[in-house]
Amino acid sequence: MEVDHYFETVGIMADRSRLLNIAPHELVEKPGDHTSIVQALVSFRESMLTSEDEDWLTGYLSIGLFSDRGYRERLASFALAFEIDRELKRREIRRLCRPYTKDQRLFDRVPPLFDSIRERASGQSDRELIDLEAVVSVGGSEVYRAGSGFTTLCPYLSPKIVNWVIREWPGASTFIRLDADQYFEERPPQALMESAIVPASPRWLKDFSLRKGMKDFGSYQLLGRPLSDGHAEFWDYHVKMVRRLEVHVERRKDDYLSVMIEELPRPDDPDGLMIGRCIHLDTRDPAGTSIGDVKMQHLDLAINVYEGDDRRKRYDESLQQGKVIDATFRTHLLRIEDVPFTSLFTFAGTFLQSKVLLSEWVSDLIA
Repeated sequence: MEVDHYFETVGIMADRSRLLNIAPHELVEKPGDHTSIVQALVSFRESMLTSEDEDWLTGYLSIGLFSDRGYRERLASFALAFEIDRELKRREIRRLCRPYTKDQRLFDRVPPLFDSIRERASGQSDRELIDLEAVVSVGGSEVYRAGSGFTTLCPYLSPKIVNWVIREWPGASTFIRLDADQYFEERPPQALMESAIVPASPRWLKDFSLRKGMKDFGSYQLLGRPLSDGHAEFWDYHVKMVRRLEVHVERRKDDYLSVMIEELPRPDDPDGLMIGRCIHLDTRDPAGTSIGDVKMQHLDLAINVYEGDDRRKRYDESLQQGKVIDATFRTHLLRIEDVPFTSLFTFAGTFLQSKVLLSEWVSDLIA
């Protein structure tokens, strides 16, 4: 087996893992009909083990998986399971970001739903978002009724955000990202755990003072401090892997202001991906408007996926000038129109992962 063939087969096994709904480590431990393929992969991976592999894989032996195999074969089995898992994640995020098409399972089973995809001002379909009025959540969960069956939200969009939007602005034009490859004849299990959203209320820009041509930029970073310096920062850095929050605000016209926010994780994750969480919004209210009266034209929640060299390029840039390298691929998760500007802080507090960085930004705004 050659290296290229190995990784090609790893990709095939990632597809099998998803199709069979089996975790990669379970597929490697109990391959069943795929025994000959897994054995060949493990054998090749064992022949490629390095001292660095041994250093980082040895710690996993205590888990007890692959216990019927020899020492080096167990190391190779763990390595293979991790590599299938990484490839599964890469393929999954690409799948989740794929533009909607009529051949996807959801639209194949519920054709009229394709007509509920959001249209841009140009009249063209954005092929990313579906009108919230076309579907109904099951008990406020991530499971939605679709035709006579069910589908689910894109997993990067929390149902808490959607529920809050429905409760606060039931008449607002709202669009959400559904997982169009998911369709179930019977209701699937729900993963939602109830958690209240507490709206933020910073005393931000009391006179909405940014005027035409003015810009504002903030960058907030986690530095990987020891646990003794704070549990929250340690958790955000070492578990959630968040590294930076950037905020760019610009008033291009007297009656047009835009805000771009992006939260970036570590750029060197072994899975080869850096998934940024992005918020974009704009308003036509002029400078001097009372902040409580300002309405957003729209607010978008999105994920920007940077892959390969794009990860480091994006991480080495900043939003200070309002422009950075394009994401390798991306998709919108939610769009809402004509809601209060101050709701931005609740959207941010629910969608962004690091509450430490968000708190630092809000503290700057109310200082």
